[in-house]
Amino acid sequence: MYMLREFISSLSHWNTTTTERQKLQHSYLVIAVIAILTAGLVSLVSAKQGHTVARIALFAIGSFLANAVVWNLLNSALISKLPTKQKKNR
Repeated sequence: MYMLREFISSLSHWNTTTTERQKLQHSYLVIAVIAILTAGLVSLVSAKQGHTVARIALFAIGSFLANAVVWNLLNSALISKLPTKQKKNR
């Protein structure tokens, strides 16, 4: 029971301290790690099926890298150059 509460607390903290882009990147990495582990286990039974699952991991890693490149290009070329709104003091 304690472990479940700690896990929920950790997820809540992660949810409040990370941006949407970081959450997306984390999910790509988690999917890739789970797929790699699953591919290793499945390949013990069937090599062909293990390779199929490994392709899912490669797709997740490719998505992670593509997303990182696109976000960095957008941030450096566009977002950082946009004017920011100044807050009014009342």
